[in-house]
Amino acid sequence: MEAEEISVGEFVSRLFELKLARTQTNSPRKSAAAEDILRYGHYRGWLEDQDERHPEVLLNRQTTARIAHMFLLIEFGIPDLSDITPSTVLKDLYTCRVCANHIAQIYTRGIIKIWNEDENFNLQNKKESDSSDSSELFFNHLAQVSKPEALEIIRKLEQIL
Repeated sequence: MEAEEISVGEFVSRLFELKLARTQTNSPRKSAAAEDILRYGHYRGWLEDQDERHPEVLLNRQTTARIAHMFLLIEFGIPDLSDITPSTVLKDLYTCRVCANHIAQIYTRGIIKIWNEDENFNLQNKKESDSSDSSELFFNHLAQVSKPEALEIIRKLEQIL
């Protein structure tokens, strides 16, 4: 059975609900339209042009890390971690040099874990008897993120806030 898909636009809309929940006053606030959220995120700098123009694109791990990292940084002022050493175990960390810091920040914070090809799912960092072989740990930048995974990522972001 194929995991339920999620688009960039839907992820951004759900992510933006965190901001609304944190900044909402006592009076109820209506949810913003998806187009307005995308425009706002692009204007503020936590979304890129491609996110606003093509919100229907399916979400991948690289895009998720970029959006989540920039969202925390810009909307909530959460500074980058100074020590990203834990992320250096990822064999493919520098596959995309532009994305490397986004991935390192999100991975080190425990928001997105390693990719397990056998299970086709993100794993918790578990220590096994042969944990010294870091060559087996991958982020897998272009792997698609399922809707349940995206919701779990948003839940972890909410815990940080």
